[in-house]
Amino acid sequence: MIYNRPGEKGNVPPRSSRIFNMENVWYFSTREGADIGPFNSQIEANNSLQDFIQFIQLANKATLQIFLSTLSPRKRQPFCS
Repeated sequence: MIYNRPGEKGNVPPRSSRIFNMENVWYFSTREGADIGPFNSQIEANNSLQDFIQFIQLANKATLQIFLSTLSPRKRQPFCS
């Protein structure tokens, strides 16, 4: 069963997996519209997604604005972990 996330009210919106496989490597999609990877495994992509989410939540506003300005929508971004 799907539940609302903390702070959400009303009907649960549709959700989709952010992690996907393309040409035998793994990527994750950001809400900002960028695909980040490649990763050698689904687990590595998932762990990197969790790191990305934590960074977004903890970054100060100036750092976050600079970082988000570097993301190109729907282009695969190289990600070094």
